[in-house]
Amino acid sequence: MLDAALQVFSLEGYTGASVAKVAAIVGISVAGLLHHFPSKISLLMGVLERRDEVNGRIAAQVRTDNTLTGLLGGLRAINRSNATAPGVVRAFSILNAESLVDSQPAYEWFQTRYERIHAHLLGQFSALVERGEVRADVDLDKVIQQILAMMDGLQIQWLRFPDQVDLIECFDAYIAQVDATVRARP
Repeated sequence: MLDAALQVFSLEGYTGASVAKVAAIVGISVAGLLHHFPSKISLLMGVLERRDEVNGRIAAQVRTDNTLTGLLGGLRAINRSNATAPGVVRAFSILNAESLVDSQPAYEWFQTRYERIHAHLLGQFSALVERGEVRADVDLDKVIQQILAMMDGLQIQWLRFPDQVDLIECFDAYIAQVDATVRARP
Protein backbone atom coordinates (compact mmCIF):
# COMPACT_ATOMS: atom_id res chain seq x y z
CA MET A 1 0.00 0.00 0.00
CA LEU A 2 2.76 2.43 0.89
CA ASP A 3 4.60 1.66 -2.35
CA ALA A 4 1.44 2.39 -4.34
CA ALA A 5 0.84 5.58 -2.37
CA LEU A 6 4.41 6.65 -2.99
CA GLN A 7 3.92 6.07 -6.70
CA VAL A 8 0.75 8.19 -6.78
CA PHE A 9 2.19 10.96 -4.59
CA SER A 10 5.36 11.09 -6.72
CA LEU A 11 3.35 11.60 -9.90
CA GLU A 12 0.55 13.81 -8.60
CA GLY A 13 1.70 15.39 -5.34
CA TYR A 14 -0.48 15.33 -2.26
CA THR A 15 -3.09 17.69 -3.67
CA GLY A 16 -3.63 15.74 -6.88
CA ALA A 17 -3.38 12.27 -5.36
CA SER A 18 -6.49 10.30 -4.52
CA VAL A 19 -7.06 7.42 -2.13
CA ALA A 20 -9.16 5.77 -4.84
CA LYS A 21 -6.21 5.71 -7.23
CA VAL A 22 -3.95 4.17 -4.58
CA ALA A 23 -6.60 1.55 -3.78
CA ALA A 24 -6.98 0.72 -7.48
CA ILE A 25 -3.23 0.16 -7.87
CA VAL A 26 -3.18 -2.09 -4.80
CA GLY A 27 -6.26 -3.94 -6.02
CA ILE A 28 -8.44 -3.32 -3.00
CA SER A 29 -11.48 -1.20 -2.31
CA VAL A 30 -11.23 2.34 -0.98
CA ALA A 31 -12.86 1.06 2.23
CA GLY A 32 -10.17 -1.63 2.47
CA LEU A 33 -7.42 0.95 2.13
CA LEU A 34 -9.10 3.26 4.64
CA HIS A 35 -9.19 0.36 7.10
CA HIS A 36 -5.37 0.49 7.19
CA PHE A 37 -4.97 4.24 6.68
CA PRO A 38 -8.10 6.12 7.81
CA SER A 39 -7.37 9.19 5.67
CA LYS A 40 -5.23 10.47 2.84
CA ILE A 41 -3.23 12.36 5.46
CA SER A 42 -2.45 9.18 7.42
CA LEU A 43 -1.41 7.49 4.16
CA LEU A 44 0.91 10.39 3.40
CA MET A 45 2.39 10.22 6.90
CA GLY A 46 2.97 6.49 6.44
CA VAL A 47 4.89 7.10 3.22
CA LEU A 48 7.01 9.86 4.77
CA GLU A 49 7.75 7.93 7.97
CA ARG A 50 8.77 4.85 6.00
CA ARG A 51 11.25 6.92 3.98
CA ASP A 52 12.86 8.33 7.11
CA GLU A 53 13.04 4.88 8.74
CA VAL A 54 14.83 3.48 5.69
CA ASN A 55 17.28 6.39 5.63
CA GLY A 56 17.94 5.99 9.35
CA ARG A 57 18.77 2.31 8.91
CA ILE A 58 21.06 3.07 5.97
CA ALA A 59 23.00 5.69 7.93
CA ALA A 60 23.28 3.40 10.97
CA GLN A 61 24.71 0.56 8.87
CA VAL A 62 27.46 2.79 7.54
CA ARG A 63 28.20 4.64 10.75
CA THR A 64 29.71 1.95 12.89
CA ASP A 65 31.86 4.41 14.83
CA ASN A 66 31.40 7.87 16.27
CA THR A 67 33.85 9.68 14.00
CA LEU A 68 33.52 12.50 11.51
CA THR A 69 34.27 9.99 8.75
CA GLY A 70 31.43 7.81 10.02
CA LEU A 71 28.97 10.70 10.28
CA LEU A 72 29.74 12.01 6.80
CA GLY A 73 29.74 8.45 5.46
CA GLY A 74 26.20 8.01 6.78
CA LEU A 75 25.09 11.12 4.89
CA ARG A 76 26.77 9.82 1.73
CA ALA A 77 25.02 6.46 2.16
CA ILE A 78 21.60 8.13 2.44
CA ASN A 79 22.35 10.12 -0.71
CA ARG A 80 23.48 6.99 -2.58
CA SER A 81 20.28 5.23 -1.57
CA ASN A 82 18.23 8.20 -2.76
CA ALA A 83 20.03 8.04 -6.12
CA THR A 84 18.55 4.58 -6.66
CA ALA A 85 14.99 5.77 -5.99
CA PRO A 86 14.10 8.82 -8.08
CA GLY A 87 10.38 8.21 -7.54
CA VAL A 88 10.83 8.39 -3.78
CA VAL A 89 12.95 11.53 -4.07
CA ARG A 90 10.41 13.11 -6.44
CA ALA A 91 7.51 12.38 -4.08
CA PHE A 92 9.45 13.68 -1.09
CA SER A 93 10.46 16.86 -2.93
CA ILE A 94 6.93 17.56 -4.15
CA LEU A 95 5.42 16.93 -0.74
CA ASN A 96 8.11 19.01 0.93
CA ALA A 97 7.38 21.95 -1.39
CA GLU A 98 3.62 21.58 -0.96
CA SER A 99 4.05 21.55 2.82
CA LEU A 100 5.51 25.06 2.84
CA VAL A 101 1.94 26.29 3.18
CA ASP A 102 1.04 25.87 6.83
CA SER A 103 -2.46 24.68 5.97
CA GLN A 104 -1.08 21.61 4.19
CA PRO A 105 -1.39 18.30 6.07
CA ALA A 106 2.35 17.58 6.00
CA TYR A 107 3.39 21.05 7.22
CA GLU A 108 3.89 20.06 10.85
CA TRP A 109 5.49 16.72 9.92
CA PHE A 110 8.16 18.41 7.77
CA GLN A 111 8.77 21.15 10.38
CA THR A 112 9.26 18.54 13.09
CA ARG A 113 11.36 16.34 10.80
CA TYR A 114 13.84 19.10 9.95
CA GLU A 115 14.06 20.20 13.59
CA ARG A 116 14.67 16.58 14.66
CA ILE A 117 17.34 15.99 12.00
CA HIS A 118 19.04 19.29 12.81
CA ALA A 119 19.10 18.48 16.53
CA HIS A 120 20.40 14.96 15.84
CA LEU A 121 23.22 16.21 13.61
CA LEU A 122 24.01 19.01 16.07
CA GLY A 123 24.42 16.44 18.83
CA GLN A 124 26.70 14.32 16.68
CA PHE A 125 28.83 17.24 15.48
CA SER A 126 29.01 18.68 19.03
CA ALA A 127 30.33 15.35 20.33
CA LEU A 128 32.99 15.45 17.60
CA VAL A 129 33.97 18.96 18.70
CA GLU A 130 34.27 17.69 22.30
CA ARG A 131 36.58 14.89 21.14
CA GLY A 132 38.71 17.31 19.12
CA GLU A 133 37.83 15.84 15.74
CA VAL A 134 35.87 18.91 14.58
CA ARG A 135 37.22 22.44 15.02
CA ALA A 136 35.70 24.33 17.96
CA ASP A 137 35.30 27.54 15.93
CA VAL A 138 32.96 25.94 13.36
CA ASP A 139 29.40 27.31 13.33
CA LEU A 140 27.71 23.91 13.54
CA ASP A 141 24.20 25.27 12.96
CA LYS A 142 25.28 26.81 9.66
CA VAL A 143 27.13 23.67 8.55
CA ILE A 144 24.04 21.56 9.25
CA GLN A 145 21.75 24.03 7.45
CA GLN A 146 24.09 23.91 4.46
CA ILE A 147 24.23 20.11 4.42
CA LEU A 148 20.43 19.82 4.49
CA ALA A 149 20.06 22.54 1.85
CA MET A 150 22.61 20.80 -0.37
CA MET A 151 20.84 17.46 -0.04
CA ASP A 152 17.42 18.89 -0.86
CA GLY A 153 18.57 21.32 -3.54
CA LEU A 154 20.85 18.88 -5.29
CA GLN A 155 18.06 16.32 -5.44
CA ILE A 156 15.82 18.86 -7.19
CA GLN A 157 18.58 19.65 -9.71
CA TRP A 158 19.12 15.92 -10.29
CA LEU A 159 15.40 15.34 -10.86
CA ARG A 160 15.19 18.27 -13.27
CA PHE A 161 18.45 17.55 -15.13
CA PRO A 162 19.16 13.83 -14.68
CA ASP A 163 21.57 13.72 -17.63
CA GLN A 164 23.57 16.69 -16.37
CA VAL A 165 23.65 16.27 -12.59
CA ASP A 166 25.40 13.31 -11.02
CA LEU A 167 23.77 13.20 -7.60
CA ILE A 168 26.39 10.94 -6.05
CA GLU A 169 29.44 12.68 -7.48
CA CYS A 170 28.20 16.17 -6.61
CA PHE A 171 27.21 15.29 -3.06
CA ASP A 172 30.39 13.32 -2.40
CA ALA A 173 32.46 16.32 -3.60
CA TYR A 174 30.47 18.63 -1.34
CA ILE A 175 30.88 16.34 1.68
CA ALA A 176 34.64 16.22 1.01
CA GLN A 177 34.62 20.03 1.20
CA VAL A 178 32.69 19.91 4.47
CA ASP A 179 35.20 17.41 5.84
CA ALA A 180 38.15 19.60 4.82
CA THR A 181 36.50 22.69 6.31
CA VAL A 182 35.41 21.35 9.69
CA ARG A 183 38.01 18.70 10.52
CA ALA A 184 40.42 19.66 13.29
CA ARG A 185 44.06 19.42 12.33
CA PRO A 186 46.58 18.00 14.80
